[in-house]
Amino acid sequence: MTLTVDELRDRHGAPATGCDAEIDSPLATGDMNPPVPPLYSHAEMQAIAAGHAQSAIRQQAVADRLYAEGHATAAGIWKRGAEKAREYAGAAYLGWPRYEAALNGW
Repeated sequence: MTLTVDELRDRHGAPATGCDAEIDSPLATGDMNPPVPPLYSHAEMQAIAAGHAQSAIRQQAVADRLYAEGHATAAGIWKRGAEKAREYAGAAYLGWPRYEAALNGW
C-alpha cells in the first residue's frame, strides 16, 4: 500500500510536530516507497548461474588445449574468461543483488 503525503501526515503526524526519527522511520518510508522487486526470480538466477558454470568449464577446456599446444598468451586470455565466468556463477547463485554487483564491478 502506497501512502500519499496527506495519508502519511494522518498516520504519523504533521512534520512540524513529529520527530525526525518517526517521519524517517523505515515503516513510514517503506509505506511510501516499497522496495523494488528483484529483476530475476530465484529460479532464474539459478539457471543463469548454471549457464555461467558451464561456460567456465568450456572456457577452461579451451585454455588447457591452447596451453598444451604452446599458445600461452591465448590460453591466459581464455583462462581469465573462465575465472570471470566462475565469479559470475558464484554471484548468481547468491541472487540478483550480488550478481548485479559482480557485473558492475561494485
